[in-house]
Amino acid sequence: MTVHTVQEGSVKMRESIHQMVTLMDLTDAPLLYQKPSDEEWSVMQIACHVIEAVEFWVADLEALLIVPGAKWGRNHEHVRRLAAVEESSVAAVDKEQAMERLQTLIPVADKALSKVREEDLDKTAPSYNPNFDGKPLSFLIDHLLIKHAEGHLNQMQRHLEKVSNRK
Repeated sequence: MTVHTVQEGSVKMRESIHQMVTLMDLTDAPLLYQKPSDEEWSVMQIACHVIEAVEFWVADLEALLIVPGAKWGRNHEHVRRLAAVEESSVAAVDKEQAMERLQTLIPVADKALSKVREEDLDKTAPSYNPNFDGKPLSFLIDHLLIKHAEGHLNQMQRHLEKVSNRK
């Protein structure tokens, strides 16, 4: 990964978030809260997860740019991660709020990614998640921000198709 690919990734992430917002805007609100199954998240849960996750990983990225080598990350039991997708919490978030919060992620992520320099990309640090321990900063950017947003856009599309077909 290079700074150029970070910039390209920033564009992809921006496009993914714009597509999430468009998808949500074109969908009747009740469908956004329907889960395809008991084991799967609703589109609104996915949106709330993306909001929380991007905010979390951008903050970690910025901290690592200031203090390289500091311990970073989290695991799947992280309390804010879990709270973000809790059905009672998600039910309190309306469609417009979620769309607005998704859109606010774009300048925040762009600003953080614009601070990354070529020499930062290969820096490694210990992680609270043993699967990420010693991964370079480029991993956080590529997998936990860019590809994470793209993956959840695809998940939203699949889940919306499932709940729409139930009508």
